[in-house]
Amino acid sequence: MSSRLSWAALAVFALGVACQKNDSTAIASPSSDQPGYAARYPDELAKARARFSEDEGRARRSMGAFAGFPAELDKTSWADVLKVYEAADLAGKSQEYVERRQETDTVATFFSDEKAEINKKVGGAAQYTAKQKGCTVELFGSTSVALEKSVEKQLEKRLRERNEAHRLIDEHEDALGKPNREKLEKQADEISLTSYLVRVAGPMTRRKLTELMAESSDVKSTLDRTLSESKEAAADTKRSEGDRKRAQARFEAAEKAKGRIDTETAEAQKLLDEVEKKNQLLADEYQQAFDGLKKKAEEKAKASPPAS
Repeated sequence: MSSRLSWAALAVFALGVACQKNDSTAIASPSSDQPGYAARYPDELAKARARFSEDEGRARRSMGAFAGFPAELDKTSWADVLKVYEAADLAGKSQEYVERRQETDTVATFFSDEKAEINKKVGGAAQYTAKQKGCTVELFGSTSVALEKSVEKQLEKRLRERNEAHRLIDEHEDALGKPNREKLEKQADEISLTSYLVRVAGPMTRRKLTELMAESSDVKSTLDRTLSESKEAAADTKRSEGDRKRAQARFEAAEKAKGRIDTETAEAQKLLDEVEKKNQLLADEYQQAFDGLKKKAEEKAKASPPAS
């Protein structure tokens, strides 16, 4: 059963890596002339806005926790803690961390979206194997939990491999104190994530919204064309009933998208007009919170007795 879980997790990782190869966007042709994309376009705008709001809220929650980080640690080398904090801050905007962060986010999103189906298949396979061996225990729940935790832990491990702060924790574990290790690892993760959200994710959302808004006119034309073509196809008695039903479904999807597009583009433009200011405000808040954290660590380092 464990091998089945491992293979399932690896499949998720592999798909995530494949999906994340998005460097070709600069040379790929636009999708705005494709009916399927045009029907999804309002959702793409809504998702971009929702993602910015979620990232903004997540960053502020993490910043609010910074001040309490030093109190979580005991009997440690504060000079080394300070180095870990600084490395975590820098990691959040480093290329290798950003690439791995985007990869893990893609995998996490995929797994969240497809979790029910994956769990059903993995659980079913485990249940079948158990039945073949004469075991009557119910395995769906346990395999689902095990798979979810396995994916979560592997993603965490892969991300930490690209975070210099975790190398420092490894190298200075004795000075930092083994009892502090898990707490410091989580603190480093939070700092790096917040640094990433503020310095990278925010500007990326701005770029994504700009690209989406540039397509709005072409998308509207595609929707108009789709409405005309699918309406004609749905009314064509020479077509099979199945083809006519599918044409009607395309018509309804395009009609629904057209009904939303003006509202969604207006909301997207509103955020786009404000996003640069919002990003700068978030960056200022982050710097203030991080400077406050560093100051506390520096004060503790000065107050600590010199190493023997």
